[in-house]
Amino acid sequence: MDNSKTDILIVGGGLVGIHLLLALENTKFNCLLIEATAPSSSTQSGQTISDSRTLVLSSASRAILETLRIWSLLEKSVTPIKNIHISEQHQFASAYLKMDTTPLGYVISMQPFLNMLQSRLNQNHILAPAELIAIDKTSMTATIRYKHKIIEIKTNLIVGADGVQSSVRKLLQLPIIKKDYKTHALVANIGLHRAHNYCAYERFTKRGPIALLPLPNQAAALIWTLQPKQAEVLQEADDTRFLKILQEDFGYRLGRFISVGKRQYFPLHQSILLKQTTGLIVCIGNAAHHLHPIAAQGFNLGLRDVAMLAQCIHQYGLTEAMLAEYVARRKPDQAIITHFTDILVKLFQIRLPGLPLLRNIGLAMLDNSDFLQNILKRYAGGFGGFVPNLVCGMGFDDRL
Repeated sequence: MDNSKTDILIVGGGLVGIHLLLALENTKFNCLLIEATAPSSSTQSGQTISDSRTLVLSSASRAILETLRIWSLLEKSVTPIKNIHISEQHQFASAYLKMDTTPLGYVISMQPFLNMLQSRLNQNHILAPAELIAIDKTSMTATIRYKHKIIEIKTNLIVGADGVQSSVRKLLQLPIIKKDYKTHALVANIGLHRAHNYCAYERFTKRGPIALLPLPNQAAALIWTLQPKQAEVLQEADDTRFLKILQEDFGYRLGRFISVGKRQYFPLHQSILLKQTTGLIVCIGNAAHHLHPIAAQGFNLGLRDVAMLAQCIHQYGLTEAMLAEYVARRKPDQAIITHFTDILVKLFQIRLPGLPLLRNIGLAMLDNSDFLQNILKRYAGGFGGFVPNLVCGMGFDDRL
């Protein structure tokens, strides 16, 4: 492949960028993906207690992966979420969401997922490690540092899929709205004394929300939102002390916690790109909207970006009108999920007299209302706004 020109230049070889490349692989458009880091050499395919990064895949995400013929490769590595239990420490009410005909979501370890995707890629369409150092919007030329050389790539469309620290966004000086939640997420995998029965838990405590997601081998993925100092202290605590504090806050709904894997923590914030397109350049995924992990919607939202962008490209070609159509179709879904996530964070962060009672009334209403549960399942499942064709099982193949 001639790397001096391409129809579509995808910047970012993470989960979002790779899925866009795979979604467009059988279309008439030539694509080139550049990634700043070398591909992982890990061949790990199973879940171990030392892994700490996990994703929750929604029902819509599963449908997209099935259409892209990826799901069958993942199926043995995912753990279904059949029920979700939501509660608040020292309060009376709780909500229990049950699956209907399909699971409420699927948990997967991030690194094996990424390794599998990388193994599927056509290496002729990838430059890595390669760094984007300049963009000329007028000539649609990207300047890349690759193998100690500076090369220029002329293209018809640039897609920034390069995450929260997007080089595309920074080079073009695109403004964002950033909200610092002044909290950290501590993540780790927890070994359990008894089976989790495929139930996910969200428990709101005085220290911060605790999410425990089911994993294989009688384990659960922990995401614990904490004040920065608390996260640092718990990161440094020995395993026995850490498990004792976690058990005290969470309780015994999952039985006894018996082990903890590697612990990591990172700051939490929301960043929203004010304008996702400029000329024939578009940002998607975390480059356009980075969310708090409390509702586990970040990757799912980015995957629906991929599905709709691929659909618009296939339908309308590489034009500014196509990008305008993409933005119009994605705006409702992005707005709903962004606001829902932010409201959920605020609802359980604010400490005002009487608010715990109102939260518990809300949980009781959710627990006893099929209507409210169905609305929540619909939007959390990825079926709000315009539903992309990939969700409906319709792919893009110009060879037919």
